[in-house]
Amino acid sequence: MKQFILIAFAFISFSSFSQSFDGVPISGDLPTAIAKFKVKGYVLDKYVANGVIMKGRVANSPVELFILTTPKSKRVFKMVAFLEEQISWVSLKSEYYKYKNILTEKYGNSDETYDFFSQPYYEGDGYELSAVGQEKATFAAYWFKRDNLTLGVEISKFKQVKLVYENNQMMEIKNKEQSEIESNSF
Repeated sequence: MKQFILIAFAFISFSSFSQSFDGVPISGDLPTAIAKFKVKGYVLDKYVANGVIMKGRVANSPVELFILTTPKSKRVFKMVAFLEEQISWVSLKSEYYKYKNILTEKYGNSDETYDFFSQPYYEGDGYELSAVGQEKATFAAYWFKRDNLTLGVEISKFKQVKLVYENNQMMEIKNKEQSEIESNSF
């Protein structure tokens, strides 16, 4: 029985730790998350619908961090970090693969990966950044349901690497609350 309790405790501790971004849990209330990021040196930029935007540094890289909450209970369910805009395709691609490799090392191979350009663009044509801005470059990798966490790394149309951390349990609550709002509205 003691062994079972120790294993259960270890699993819960590991799962709770894994469901975080820069050491801050992707759950709980927004004021607590803001306070924890402020301790780490982040600065509150502005409030947005169902969340906030903060600016700070993670792993020595500047980020713009979106912390999103459920519509009714206002619990944190998702964090999205945008790294700095890149001015060259080489630097953008390099940064994307750097973070993709970090997540692969930690969580294993991604469940879905997309690395391609859409017509008329192609790698080596010299217009890769134009393709990114016009959403004709699809570079993204996703890890589903890893320790109650869904993760993603993408190249955004803003020429930035985007990291997405989503708590699966909190996402279910978000979807339920949104459904209730929509059901009550119509």
